[in-house]
Amino acid sequence: MRKMKVIIIGGSHAGIACARRAKEEFPDAQITIYEKQKEISFISQSIPLYLMGHNDILKNGGYTTIKELEAQGIQVKAQSVVRNIDTLTKQIFFTQKGSNNVETATYDKLVLATGSYPLLPMFSGEFKERLIVVKNIEDAKRIRYLFETAKRIIVVGGGFIGVELSRILASHGIKITLIQAHSYLLDKYLDEPAARNIEALMQSEGIDIQLSTFPVDIREEENKETGTALNLYTDHYEKFEADAIIYSVGFRPNSFLLANQVELGDMGAIEVDDYMQTSHQDVFAVGDCATSKVNRVKGRRYLPHASEAIRQGGIAAINLAGPKQKIIPSEGTYSMNLDGRTLCATGLNKKNAEAEGLECGMVHYRNDFLNSDEYTNIWLVYERKTHKILGVQVEGTAEGIAIYADLISLAIQQNLAIEDVEFSDFYFKHGYKNPNGMIKTLAQLIRQEDPKP
Repeated sequence: MRKMKVIIIGGSHAGIACARRAKEEFPDAQITIYEKQKEISFISQSIPLYLMGHNDILKNGGYTTIKELEAQGIQVKAQSVVRNIDTLTKQIFFTQKGSNNVETATYDKLVLATGSYPLLPMFSGEFKERLIVVKNIEDAKRIRYLFETAKRIIVVGGGFIGVELSRILASHGIKITLIQAHSYLLDKYLDEPAARNIEALMQSEGIDIQLSTFPVDIREEENKETGTALNLYTDHYEKFEADAIIYSVGFRPNSFLLANQVELGDMGAIEVDDYMQTSHQDVFAVGDCATSKVNRVKGRRYLPHASEAIRQGGIAAINLAGPKQKIIPSEGTYSMNLDGRTLCATGLNKKNAEAEGLECGMVHYRNDFLNSDEYTNIWLVYERKTHKILGVQVEGTAEGIAIYADLISLAIQQNLAIEDVEFSDFYFKHGYKNPNGMIKTLAQLIRQEDPKP
């Protein structure tokens, strides 16, 4: 019997997860990863740790190597750029570094794991060396270089990346202006009360936050005092001057290779079903180029996220020979840790829950430590009639509080109400002023706010 030939395009989280699980499910299959970079498995989430001095990104930026995958029976073709795909003949067309010769390879099953690309401004100008995105090792090196050369930096985008980088750069004495289009930071993840806490922290660190502000132009202009400056102009007719601009307004799916051959969905991501199969039965898509099924949200959404990519890669592998296991809907679980301060979230925030037509409430509680300045701030979103848990946002300086994101994600997945977990056997969190812990206290607050009949 002929071995199944599986081609995976992309050697990051989703592609590697798919290859490893496919080898487990189909030991005799011929599995090949095509990756345009020299190395694989780079963790872009390690860039903040590298910039804070906690991680040598050149040594610890990835969690596996080509040699390790090949030892597991997975072939890796690095520095190979896939130029085209023909789903009718089941062929890919690619070139290898240093050659213009177009080579072909055939497949039985194809998995697209091509990831995403950062959004860039649609402004003209010869300032690209001073306009930085955050995606790969070279970007991280360029930002690190700014520690020594820049006095003023503009960060565009108030999501996790923009917030993390603003605080890191400010800690090096660099004057930071953060430009955010929404009326508060981290709007995709947090409700306004939690976001205002983060804004207050950043302002206390000297960061200038410009909310409800859109960049409309970037120009490189002469300044008599400072030399050649990079100027950003906003919709408020304001000008901000900087030595460099970091653009972190989000990502778009790299779905171009299949754009005209499969169905596309939210934001141009490849539409997939619960088995990660595209509209073509022999083609799968995973990770940042594919759509996601999100709990309590109508339709599939574009949700570029490392943990989601790994989940999708494994599910696609299981289903290569036929539908076998559906993916569990995502909660969108995130955690950010910057030198002793944690911010994490999962599920729907109140704004997004209401947008989905859910009648919901939100309770808040802060628990402080007895003998230190450590604390935990938590906002829980719930369904009013049933007390079903919809989402959580956590911020604080206490150690280990990111576990709340995982805990609540599991509770949402299991469709639990707050009373279902109120008396769970969690370890005793000593040191807090309120020894009952957060879950019991939140349950009490919900009952006070919305008593069950």
